[in-house]
Amino acid sequence: MIIYKSGLLTLDYDPGYDILYINWPDVQEYLIPELRQSLSIVVDHVRSYDIKNLMVDTTKSTLEISADEYKEVLKEFGRNLTSTRLQKLARVLTLNETRETKIEEAKNEIHFAIALRTFSNKEEALHWLKGPTASSN
Repeated sequence: MIIYKSGLLTLDYDPGYDILYINWPDVQEYLIPELRQSLSIVVDHVRSYDIKNLMVDTTKSTLEISADEYKEVLKEFGRNLTSTRLQKLARVLTLNETRETKIEEAKNEIHFAIALRTFSNKEEALHWLKGPTASSN
């Protein structure tokens, strides 16, 4: 069920498995304020629906900002997510090594405590999200 939709982002929630699906938006220099607002909306919905599982598909998004600026956006998003009751975050990875490196750096710098795994396809990510909770990993 679609719980939010904008020009940048659609939040699709499956209450049966308590999974929120998002397709990571394209990131361009002039869209940074909108991206930050969209990610804040994701966090607000995770909090208000008390969502435990998040799947982020980054395979189709483009990145047209510096890698360091992207890392700062990710760190803010990660810090905000840790203030929720989210337990698992599954990412379907990009083929961009620089992006993947910045994601790992951001995760380590903020000491991201939520179970985070990266997958090459949606099926594996869903299998993990539908499995036992993060506390039993």
